[in-house]
Amino acid sequence: MLLLVGIAATPYAAAQCLKIEPNMVTLDGVIYSKDFPGPPNYESILRGDERMRYWILRLNKSVCVEGDDFNPARASNVRDLQLVFADDSFYNRYRAFVRRRAPFRVAGSLYHQQTGHHVTKILINVTSLVPLRK
Repeated sequence: MLLLVGIAATPYAAAQCLKIEPNMVTLDGVIYSKDFPGPPNYESILRGDERMRYWILRLNKSVCVEGDDFNPARASNVRDLQLVFADDSFYNRYRAFVRRRAPFRVAGSLYHQQTGHHVTKILINVTSLVPLRK
């Protein structure tokens, strides 16, 4: 089934938007970590906001993502996706790969930014994370 939904790499996908959750997608890119300002103001780490570190998937090619109830507008030219994990085991298992900016294949479901903790327009609930190089 993941092969069927991994349409982002096909020429047909250029004209199609990826569907949001509960639909599953498979995407390739490089994962890196980045610090963002958090509470209380979500504006500046230097001015006292909490440092929040997130992992971001930089796609090999930008994609379009359909709208939803929270954001009916279609998101186009999406290149960066914040990764969302069910638990911390992903961080521990893949931290060394992320430090080297290794390429990954990521599977999961997409959703639109909804809170101050969401730092990209589109996020992915990760179900599978596979380094493409050792």
